Amino acid sequence: MKFNNELYQGMARLVDFLPKAKEKVRKILFSAWGSYPSWDPWILKDGDIYRLFYLVGPRDSVTWWIEGTIHGAISKDMKSWKNIGIVLDADPNNAWESGRMLAGCARKEDGVNYLFYSAAGQGEEIMNEGIGLATSLDGLHWERHSNKQLVKSDCEHLWYGRFKRQMGERIFDHHQWRDPYVVKDSQSGKYYMFICAYLNQGGEGLFRGCVGVAVADNIAGPYELLPPAAAPFVEGTKESPFYEMERPQVIYRNGKYHLFFSCWTTWLNPKWLEKVGTDNITDSSLYWYVSDSITGPFEPVSEKPIVTGSEKTGIYGTNFFPAPDNPEEFIAYGWYYRRMTLATAAVHQVRWDNDSIEIG
Repeated sequence: MKFNNELYQGMARLVDFLPKAKEKVRKILFSAWGSYPSWDPWILKDGDIYRLFYLVGPRDSVTWWIEGTIHGAISKDMKSWKNIGIVLDADPNNAWESGRMLAGCARKEDGVNYLFYSAAGQGEEIMNEGIGLATSLDGLHWERHSNKQLVKSDCEHLWYGRFKRQMGERIFDHHQWRDPYVVKDSQSGKYYMFICAYLNQGGEGLFRGCVGVAVADNIAGPYELLPPAAAPFVEGTKESPFYEMERPQVIYRNGKYHLFFSCWTTWLNPKWLEKVGTDNITDSSLYWYVSDSITGPFEPVSEKPIVTGSEKTGIYGTNFFPAPDNPEEFIAYGWYYRRMTLATAAVHQVRWDNDSIEIG
């Protein structure tokens, strides 16, 4: 099946104009398209084609996010995409990834495609997240590298932990460990995996969002956990500004390492918002930290480290990708969270000067 991304997004905007019937209209549109809620895309440039990976959930479920599968599509221009269907689904034979699939990243080296992904178990384990690896020679047919998790902190780990609290009659137990982003450092030749994680030692309270990091000599591992690359605190507290720092991406540019991540406004620490204010803070705001070292510590570029223009895009989980017509420039892509559709066309151009970034 082929679909034109610009036409698809244009029709999806109907949802925004009918807020009182948003869920109903969304289901009707998805049914008419023969499509489903889609979110958290990532892209791999493979020769003269682009490989798109993204999460898909059921159109009739309110809890679409706990029923996700990883789908794929290919394109030559990032405008028209050919759907290739399910790439990876939950595996009932592996308890840790038997419930739902989550976001990841992809790389290609020496003719092998590497798909790093995150997943979680079923039932009480639906919030116990882990990271896996799948490989492919043709980019279409994928096999899991192992039935074991690629790298994971245990419950008593020094640096990384889990949020567990009695909430009413049930226990909310969330082991954040997802959204792997792998880069090869040109300086050391090593591979570094950045992870949406939860701080253990040194943190207090609910808000302990951090970006974890692990290192390996080979792309497939084994990966060794290192201290968090970014573990910010609200001044005068041991609390992070964020409950979660999602879809981390690290880019080396102008002699520094730049970390970008997203966080829903629901999961921002009110103590931080009291200090910095709420101007330019929306669900689509992209946060920007920087470091001289790939392992951090990454620090915010300003008191309110938001990439200019990101608060207006309506995109969540924004990542940067080289523009199809100019690899020296970037586009911003992600998913339109109000419509639950992908934002992968080269619509949002990124202007990155020495010390400033703006999404147009």
